[in-house]
Amino acid sequence: MKQWKGICSFLLSTALACTAAEAEESLSTQPDLFELPLEALMEIEITSSARRPQSISRASRAVYIITAEDIRQAGPTRIEDLFRLVPGMDVFQTKGLVSAVGSRGYVKWNNERMQILLDGRPLYDPYLGGALFYLHPIFLEEIERIEVIRGSAGVAWGVNAMNGVINIITKKAADTQGGLTYAAAGNNDLIHSFLRYGGTSDNVSWRAMLGHLANDGFARENGLRVPDDYRSFLSTGRAEVRLTENSTLILTGGHQNAYSNNETLDYFNIQWEKRLEDGSVWQIRWTESYIFRNDCTNYYSGSNNWLYNRTDIRSREEIVEIQHNFQTGRHNIVWGADFTRDIYRSTPLNDQQNTIPEDFENNQGSIFLEDEITLADDLWLTVGWRGHYNQLTHFDWAGNSALVWEFAPKHFLRGAVARSFRRPTLWQMFRCGPLKYEDRVRIEGEGNDSLDNETMISYELGYRGQWTDNLSVNIEGYLNQDKDMMALRKGLLQESQPWLPGSDWVEQDWYDKWDNVYSVTTYGIESSIEWQPTAWWLVRGFHTYLHQTRRNELTNWRTGETGIILSPKHRVGLTNRFKLDEVTTLNTQLYWTDTATPYLEYIPGKPFWRLDVRLARRLWNDRAEIAVGAMNLLDRNHYEGGYDWGTGRYNEVPRQLYVEFSCRF
Repeated sequence: MKQWKGICSFLLSTALACTAAEAEESLSTQPDLFELPLEALMEIEITSSARRPQSISRASRAVYIITAEDIRQAGPTRIEDLFRLVPGMDVFQTKGLVSAVGSRGYVKWNNERMQILLDGRPLYDPYLGGALFYLHPIFLEEIERIEVIRGSAGVAWGVNAMNGVINIITKKAADTQGGLTYAAAGNNDLIHSFLRYGGTSDNVSWRAMLGHLANDGFARENGLRVPDDYRSFLSTGRAEVRLTENSTLILTGGHQNAYSNNETLDYFNIQWEKRLEDGSVWQIRWTESYIFRNDCTNYYSGSNNWLYNRTDIRSREEIVEIQHNFQTGRHNIVWGADFTRDIYRSTPLNDQQNTIPEDFENNQGSIFLEDEITLADDLWLTVGWRGHYNQLTHFDWAGNSALVWEFAPKHFLRGAVARSFRRPTLWQMFRCGPLKYEDRVRIEGEGNDSLDNETMISYELGYRGQWTDNLSVNIEGYLNQDKDMMALRKGLLQESQPWLPGSDWVEQDWYDKWDNVYSVTTYGIESSIEWQPTAWWLVRGFHTYLHQTRRNELTNWRTGETGIILSPKHRVGLTNRFKLDEVTTLNTQLYWTDTATPYLEYIPGKPFWRLDVRLARRLWNDRAEIAVGAMNLLDRNHYEGGYDWGTGRYNEVPRQLYVEFSCRF
């Protein structure tokens, strides 16, 4: 009740502030989706595919754009749920706090086979690997668009970009001037709120944001609350300094204190961009991030999962990179180099070690070159190579070749073949087992410093076309061949005597150890359409089909468990967006999957439907907006693949009802 009173007071004070500013001109600079024709959407300029600006129709990789309007219409959701919009992407909410995200058959809790970027800066966790979305200070209102690449992007974005890239691109500070307040409240103790303010002084534009996120007991079983409450305070800042007419310095930083699970993240990033007279562009980036995990409990699988330790963990990542883009004749070349240092420190709080060794670092360096060659006015060939070295698995490489052909006006055919790789995480290489006190046996399982990189060869064939002014179609087919996939394998440590005289039963102690186990083939097809029947109605639909070999083994602890959540063979999505009048919109998003099975032995696969609805109305000359909505409207609760080993319960995603209000001043 106190939380609801607080949020109501916040809404009232915000409304009064916005009413006072009603007479002023609207500061919103974002174009209305219904005012942007589909043929213009086909020419949206993206940067993630080639690491330079190009139209999405010319991209040599399979790309999908989540726009700022898509994000606004999604309501007070977490960023992971936005990827349900993307063909080929799977999202499973496993707890109120955690969602597993992946592409083309590889969904995992730490998203380790995708490169997650914020304005081109990797969100990689130096210890656990991948990226945990909930840990990063990202406000949805800050995002200009999200560019999602499905498939190999190892040349452009390096190690771990095997199954794709998610590049979250935030708005420029110059486009977020003035103030903005936002608040949302709903059942399950949902509270989101933030305040943003931006200004300009001489050649400097800046903004700062401060907010709070909370969800309580978002996962349930049979109406029982699961202890997965989440509270965090977030702050971000951005400044753009125009040094000269062709030179810009961008400074960004952020902090998140997720105090409900004792995790804190801080980052700072500086990027300098210089455009020369010949049209070439230089970029230099320096970034640091820090993750603090205090008083962590580290559990271990197998029959010894009751053994654990408690520890403080500090991890840090430093990155320096340089990039140059220039054009000469028929060649448009991007090349670059980077140096990355991952540092890990562990301080046990009892006499059990978290890792062996407790402190280590991994220095890495890479260099890449990618060239788009114009073979004809309607034919482009892209070739690229990246070499990478790190102290743990040493040298590896990525390569790609892609051909894009505009065989008819606004109709593009794309074919590509690529090699990419993923190195083991520090967690997989150095995580150790605890001491078993009664017989002083050290169980050093799970870690394996002899792991090799996973590699993947991918083949893609895609089509993107504008059929009419109000209808576009995209079809992507792929075949991926994975080699040396990592999995936990069981090993017998010891057998002890029977408990009772004359009994044949023997006590067995097992340990887990990561190893390169599997070679897997995955293939599928992703199709999507975007249709605007009238000026007030937009329709988006997609269907994905996936086939993956050895599915029964990937989640089986007897043969080697990868931790991968099995993706559905079929998934369907349908979005309808209506402009009811000049200031009122209705957005509906419907999803269906034919399975949700993370552990084939333990959880039976169950199809599920999900319907999200949002009705919004703009107020006061578009300076404010109020909305009501619901998520998971069709089912009161449904499984999405979560199993809480600590409680022995299946987690269910509940229905979420909410109201939200925002205002610019």
